[in-house]
Amino acid sequence: MKEQKSGQGEIHRKLLEREKELKHTQKRLTKTQSELNYLKSIVGHTEDAIMGLDLDGTILTWNPGAEAIYGFTEGEVVGNSVSILIPPYNADEISLILAWIKSGERVTHYETLRRRKDGSIVNVSLSVSPIKDSTGKVIGASSIARDITTSKKMELELQESEEKFREVFNNANDAIVLYPVNPDGSPGKFVEVNDVACQRMGYKRDQLLQMGPPDINNEDSRKKIPYYLEKILQNGSATFELVNLASDGREIPVEVSAHTFNLRGEKMVLAILRDITRRKESEAKLRKSLQEKELLLKEIHHRVKNNLMVISSLLNLQSKYIKDKAALEVFRESQHRARSMALIHTMLYQSEDLKCIDFGDYISKLTTELFRTYVTRDNIKLNLDVGEVLLDINTSIPLGLIVNELVSNSLKHAFPQGEGGEVTVSFQKTRDHYLFQVADTGVGFPEDLDYKKTNSLGMRLVNTLTGQLDGEIDLDTTQGTSFTIKFSEEEYGP
Repeated sequence: MKEQKSGQGEIHRKLLEREKELKHTQKRLTKTQSELNYLKSIVGHTEDAIMGLDLDGTILTWNPGAEAIYGFTEGEVVGNSVSILIPPYNADEISLILAWIKSGERVTHYETLRRRKDGSIVNVSLSVSPIKDSTGKVIGASSIARDITTSKKMELELQESEEKFREVFNNANDAIVLYPVNPDGSPGKFVEVNDVACQRMGYKRDQLLQMGPPDINNEDSRKKIPYYLEKILQNGSATFELVNLASDGREIPVEVSAHTFNLRGEKMVLAILRDITRRKESEAKLRKSLQEKELLLKEIHHRVKNNLMVISSLLNLQSKYIKDKAALEVFRESQHRARSMALIHTMLYQSEDLKCIDFGDYISKLTTELFRTYVTRDNIKLNLDVGEVLLDINTSIPLGLIVNELVSNSLKHAFPQGEGGEVTVSFQKTRDHYLFQVADTGVGFPEDLDYKKTNSLGMRLVNTLTGQLDGEIDLDTTQGTSFTIKFSEEEYGP
């Protein structure tokens, strides 16, 4: 009886253990199923194409991502060879990949081409891994493919863009260099140079990349680099001239056009170096030619002045043989006219600007000389109100003769009995025109004389020359005599 009870207890204990094992197994199966469901969810929601293959290349599983990329449904491909996805020109590829898998190797990030259901081609990045059983034997393969068509297109466009940039960069007519700006504000070594820079400097590319701006310039230009670099950094760009120094010691004048920009957080300077050797040679020739022409023009003014002075001297000598006072006066007036023109050429000869003279200074010199000639006593005062006004020679000569005539007339006729008085000469520029005035406090202009129709050579000259200046002349006799001439200077060609 005891033996029977003991046997029943052993059976009960074993049943309890079996029940415990079953519960544990069920729990493990539940966990495994949960994990499988989780993995299935991941596979089902990923955008990558995931498929299972046997060792013959037959498709066993097919996820929604694969359907989205290739266009085939699961029912259309499962049980078929993966070769339906391989373009004809890549037919040998699957055999090679399966051979790697059978040997236990993995294929990772292999970029290739696959064919969609509609016949179009898609770029994919492929990773294939072997599937092994519990004994470690390879029984199949899992394949993950990612659509990289867009990234490949962008990569191709970037490559084409870089090739175009490189083509332009290396075939530009000017040398181009790229260098960083160091934290202390000094230029760093070149990080890029084009072929023209290498050819012009006589260095190989790897040699130039070990150098910086100070290494390719002569001593004077090296001293200027910190100043110009500071200017570039302040304004963003700058244009200036330097002298490059080639490997053989040749000096090459260049015009530098540089601008700064940020590249991955680093301040960079792109500089275009244009060879201006010919320009400098042309400038030197032009400068020499201009100097020669200036010397020639000065010599012409000098000779004209000398000729006018000779004429004045001849008139003076001839006047010594003239007894008639009227004829003598004509000679004296002609002499003064010649001297007034000679003074203009003298001032031009002495001036740095051979096209213009300071007419205010001219008036001062001419009127002072006329006073010495006509005024024998100190009872006539000269008032000058003239500024520094530059006039073209084409305006200066007729206006100089007008000054001579009007001032001479005042000194000769305004004070006939030796009276005292004042003569005022004014010349000013106001915006777009000039005002020249000669006024005296003398006896006044004769009321019965029309200054525009007089037979006097002097007044006829004044009217004619005012017409040449395209000016207007006005006479005021309320207080003595005052002639005012208003004109604008014409623009003359070079």
